[in-house]
Amino acid sequence: FATSASALTITQTTNGAALATALGGNGLTINSVAINNGAASQFGTYTGFTSLPVTIGNGVVLSTGQVVQVLPAFNNGLQGASTTPSTTTGQPGTTEFNSYGPGHIKNFLESNDVAALQVNFTLSSPNQVGFDFIFGSVEFPEFTSDFTDAFVAFLDGTTPGNQIIFDASNNAVQVGATFAGALTTADTNTAFGNPHGLVKLTTFTNMLSAGAHSIIFEIGDVNDSILDSAAFITNFHAGPGPTGTTPPGPRTVPEPTSVALFAIGLAGLAAVRRRSTRIDT
Repeated sequence: FATSASALTITQTTNGAALATALGGNGLTINSVAINNGAASQFGTYTGFTSLPVTIGNGVVLSTGQVVQVLPAFNNGLQGASTTPSTTTGQPGTTEFNSYGPGHIKNFLESNDVAALQVNFTLSSPNQVGFDFIFGSVEFPEFTSDFTDAFVAFLDGTTPGNQIIFDASNNAVQVGATFAGALTTADTNTAFGNPHGLVKLTTFTNMLSAGAHSIIFEIGDVNDSILDSAAFITNFHAGPGPTGTTPPGPRTVPEPTSVALFAIGLAGLAAVRRRSTRIDT
C-alpha cells in the first residue's frame, strides 16, 4: 500500500521489477532485483522527496522497521512516544553484515532487522558505477555511538573488503561517526528531521570490467532491534565519478582486547536500554 505526507509518497513493495525501475539503471542493464533478507515491510519505492532543504530523486527505500513509517507524521520527538518509528521486524542480521561490523562500525556487537536488497546488473563496457543515497535514523541524538545503525553495500562478493559505502572520513556510513561530520536535522520530508538526523552522500565504485556484477544494499539495526533507520537510494547508473575516484578501503580492526572491552560495556548498556525503552510496533 502507499502512504504519503506532504509531497513524499512511499509504496511498500517487494516486486523486483518495480524496485529495479525505481533504482534507475542509466548506462547499465539491471537484470534482476531480489530480497536477500528482511520482512516485506522493510522494502519500498518512493517519490516526491522534494521539500527543501534536503531533496533527492525518486528511488528505492529500505528500513530497519516499516518503510511507511519514515514519514514526518511518525516523528514526534525523542524515544518513548508511541509514533516514533520503532518496529522490531523479527528478522536476523546477515553473515556479511556481522562479519563486517567489528572494527568498522563503532561499538558493534550484533546486527538485527537487516534489510538486504541484491541488484544484479551488466555493464556493456568497462565503467564505474555510482548512486546517490540518504541515510537517516531516529537513534540520533540519544544513542549516537552505542546503537550505531549502519548502511552498507557489498560489490561482487560479501567479504569485508567488498563493502564499498564510506563517508568523507573513510568510515562506514553509520549513526555516530558519519553523523558527526555531515549531519542535518532540518529535513522536512521524513521522520529524520529535528530532533533526529540524516546524511546525503554519493558513492562511486572503482572501474569495473564489462559483464555481470552484483551489489547488495543492506541497512541494519546495530546492538538492538528498535528505533529505526532508513536508506533512500536513487540514480543507480554507470558513468565516471570525480577524477581519480577510489573508494576508501576497510578501516583497521581494533585489537581483540579492545573489542572485548567494548562488548562488556555495551552488553550492560543494551540491557539497561531494553528494560527502560518502550517498544513501539
